[in-house]
Amino acid sequence: MTTPDITLYTSGTQNGVKASVVLEELGIPYKVKQVELLKKEQYEPWFLKINPNGKIPAIVDHGKEDFPVFESTAIAIYLCENYDP
Repeated sequence: MTTPDITLYTSGTQNGVKASVVLEELGIPYKVKQVELLKKEQYEPWFLKINPNGKIPAIVDHGKEDFPVFESTAIAIYLCENYDP
């Protein structure tokens, strides 16, 4: 298994916290980029390339060709399937 290189795009909402809980429980190292919802950063072009729905959370798996995953449940499934020993 390769060492994960993941960036989590999130905010302090309930859904935003779910992905970080999974990352922490699995012991996966990750970087955090806070998305400022009040400034509507989730609708900026750079974020819409990661998640066209314009919602947090989202992750980018840089170790897998910058593969984006969004929606908290999809992120949890992806992380468990790819990084749970």
